[in-house]
Amino acid sequence: MCEHVNALIKKLNERIKIRKEDQKTKELPLYHGESWELMQRRWAKLEKDFRTKNTKFDISKIPDIYDCIKYDLQHNNHTLQFEHAEELYKCAKYLADVVIPQEYGMTPQEKMAIGQGICTPLLKKIRADLQRNIEESEENAGESINRLNPIYSHGVSSPSRHVRTRLYFTSESHIHSLLTVLRFGGLIDNPKDEQWNRAMDYIGAVSELNYLSQIVIMLYEDPTKDPSSDSRFHVELHFSPGVNCCVHKNLPPGPGFRPKSRNEPVLM
Repeated sequence: MCEHVNALIKKLNERIKIRKEDQKTKELPLYHGESWELMQRRWAKLEKDFRTKNTKFDISKIPDIYDCIKYDLQHNNHTLQFEHAEELYKCAKYLADVVIPQEYGMTPQEKMAIGQGICTPLLKKIRADLQRNIEESEENAGESINRLNPIYSHGVSSPSRHVRTRLYFTSESHIHSLLTVLRFGGLIDNPKDEQWNRAMDYIGAVSELNYLSQIVIMLYEDPTKDPSSDSRFHVELHFSPGVNCCVHKNLPPGPGFRPKSRNEPVLM
């Protein structure tokens, strides 16, 4: 596969050279004002670095190759018109699906160790914010709180609900690591829980995280429950792998799963 990818990169570099020197195409615009010269340097460096002097392949360059062909396929293929672009994308993706996950560990134990090392500060921040919301809720009990104006509440199922939102913008490595901790961190006691297993199957089927990947942690409060009761608060987890590439057709089915209602019986 590496040999084939390398051959396709050579063909791509030849194509770039032709388009760069052709009087009819050398002035055609590339995405975000990139020049043909810069594109040629970008791919020439990947070709040089991918196959080392001892004729072995440096698989650490696979993610870079995948990112570049994905970028050009989405934004420059109408100008580049490289007939093997989609083939190179698919081959690079197959390799990336093997190489990239190994960066975060092979076994669940390795994944947890690496994940904790990367995202522990983020986890502490999230936990502190969740705890602060609970404490603020208890402190503000009985106080008047600003709510949604009724004239703007059309279509809102619970307009009187007080919602606090916190946004965390972070890197792909942190999202990978946070998913690992949620997946292998022992959050659920019942290994036969159907909803949890389906959610884990969905996460396992997601091969990459794209732009706008997100994890949503929703903390709910039932004010009718005793403040010291475990049932006063519950948490829901939601996940999206972000946007899809224009040629990424084998997508995992469904957008994930909502946790079971607390009123439903637990599967044994």
